[in-house]
This record gives sequence, structure tokens and C-alpha cells, in this order.
Amino acid sequence: MKTFLYWLLVLIVLGLCGICAAQWQREFKLHRRIDELTEMLIAENKLRTEFEEKAQRFEQEISRISHLRTEIEAALLDATEKVQMLTEDQKGRGYSLALWMKEAALLKSEVDAYKQLAGKGTDAIKERNTEVSAQNEAIEKANANLRLLVGERDDLINKLNARTKEFNELVEKYNKLAKERS
Repeated sequence: MKTFLYWLLVLIVLGLCGICAAQWQREFKLHRRIDELTEMLIAENKLRTEFEEKAQRFEQEISRISHLRTEIEAALLDATEKVQMLTEDQKGRGYSLALWMKEAALLKSEVDAYKQLAGKGTDAIKERNTEVSAQNEAIEKANANLRLLVGERDDLINKLNARTKEFNELVEKYNKLAKERS
């Protein structure tokens, strides 16, 4: 019976050793899984903080772009108003230029008539010539002023076009950022 108990004791000790080994292996696997989950949690926290920082930067950029957009819209409205005023002024000056051209044509016909009468009264022709030359100088001054106004209008239109192009580029950037954020 002693041998039986001895072998039973050995069998129980071996069973306990097996249970301990199985428990150690299970604990090892659990600790390894806990370490993996901890690393995943740390990585996810880093990603979350990065995304929160990106979201904050995007919000700042959006607010900056919105501010720029309002400034550009205000400038565009001002430029549009100036262009409309210049266009109206240009139309008015174009009408006065047409009147001057008509007057110049009438004066030319009168000069031609006076030239025909050259033999009859050269003094009257000379007097009329001085009047015509004074009128011609006035017309040349009006033409010079008109050229200046046209140049100013062209400059304003070029500035408006440049500002519109900048606004369009800004809107494209804003749309691209909005799409990336979505």
C-alpha cells in the first residue's frame, strides 16, 4: 500500500505541476494580451490627439479664410461700385465727345466754306481760323482727358480682375479644405 500511496502522491504532485504550468502559460498569454492592448490604447490616444490638433488647425484656417473672404467680398463690392461709376462717367463723356466730334465736323464744313470765300475776305478767314484752332485745342485737351480716363478705367478693371482671381483661388483652397475635412 505504501507504493500505491507513493505513486498516488507522485501523480498528485505531477498533476499540480501540470496545473501550475498551465496557469503560468495562461498568465503569460494574458499579460502579453494586456501589453498589446495597452500599446494599442497608447497609439489610439496619440492618433486622437493628432486628429484633435488637426481639427483645431483646420478650424483656425477656416476662420482665417472666412475673414479673408469677407474682406475680399467687401473689396470686390467697392471695386464693382467704382467700375460702375467709371462706366457711367465714361458713357457721359462718350456722349460729350460725340457732340464735340459733331461740332468739329460742322466747324470743318464752315472752314471749307470760308476757304471758298478766301478771295472775298481774308481777314474774316484769319479770325475764323483762330477760333477754329482754339476749338481744335479744346478738342485735343478733351481727347487727352478721355485717354487718361480710359487708362484709369483699364487699371481699375485689371485690379478687379486680379482681385477676382485671388478670390477664386481662395475659394478653391477653402473648398479643398472643406472636402478634406468631410
